[in-house]
Amino acid sequence: MKKSKKRLFIVDGYAVLYRSHYALIRNPLVTSYGFQTSALFGFSNQLLKIMKDENPDYLVCAFDSKEKTFRHEMYPQYKAQRPEMPQELKTQLPHLWEILEGMNIPVLKKPGVEADDIAAHLVKEKDRYDLEYIWLISSDRDWDLLIEKNVSRFSYVTRKEVTLENWSEHYDVTPEEFISLKCLTGDKGDNVPGIPG
Repeated sequence: MKKSKKRLFIVDGYAVLYRSHYALIRNPLVTSYGFQTSALFGFSNQLLKIMKDENPDYLVCAFDSKEKTFRHEMYPQYKAQRPEMPQELKTQLPHLWEILEGMNIPVLKKPGVEADDIAAHLVKEKDRYDLEYIWLISSDRDWDLLIEKNVSRFSYVTRKEVTLENWSEHYDVTPEEFISLKCLTGDKGDNVPGIPG
C-alpha cells in the first residue's frame, strides 16, 4: 500500500457467501448440468456493488481458516454446535477463489486465524499504511468491537452503517462497555455461554 491516505474495505468473506447461499435457497440458481451457483452469484454481485457504489481504494476479502484457533484451546466447545458447510456450497469454493483472483481482489486467510482477527489486525495497523478510513463489510455484530475513529461497519443485511458517531442508535452501552457486555452475554452463534440471568 502506498502512503497516501486511502480507504480500505474489508469484506467478511464467508458471511457474505453464506448469506448469498441462503438468500436463494428456495429458488437456487443452477446450471444446465445441475451445478448450483447461488452463492457465487450473490457474492460477486455484492463485491461489484461495493466497487460501483463506493469505488474503494483497496478492497480485500477476509476468510476464516478451517484449522482450529486459540479460542478452541481456551474453550473446546467453541463453535461445536455449528453444522458442516452444505455440500452444494462447498463445491462452489474452488470457483470462488478463481473469481476473486480474476477480479484481482486479495484473499486474506491464515491457518488458525478467523476473519475478524484479520480485520482487527488491519484496523490496528491502519496508521502504518496511512489509511484514511476502514469500512468493515459484515453483518456480524462482533465486528463492532473494532469500531473506532475512522473505522465503521456496514451491514449488507440491514443496509445500515455503525460508526462511533451513531453508536448510541444501535447500543445502550458505550463502545468501551460493549466489550464487557459481550463477555457477560456470551455468543450463542459461537456456542460461548454467557453469565446465567
